[in-house]
Amino acid sequence: EKIKAPVFIAQGGNDPKVPTEMTEKFIQILKNNGVQVKYLFKENEGHGFKNEENKIEFYSELEKFLSEHLRGRKSSLASKRK
Repeated sequence: EKIKAPVFIAQGGNDPKVPTEMTEKFIQILKNNGVQVKYLFKENEGHGFKNEENKIEFYSELEKFLSEHLRGRKSSLASKRK
């Protein structure tokens, strides 16, 4: 209930430390409290992204998120991605 700022969460489907159900419950609580949440889920990752394509997507999405919420600029790579 103290979180008010937008939150970016990235998770792998094979995360041994944080079950997906726990993350989804946390996201729902945040949304119920009016917090904007960006959730990036990759089924084939664990507790940290290892796949190069997933890493590129993660950093691209993170950069877009930070640019939007901190009103900064973003690289051309981030602009080309979804």
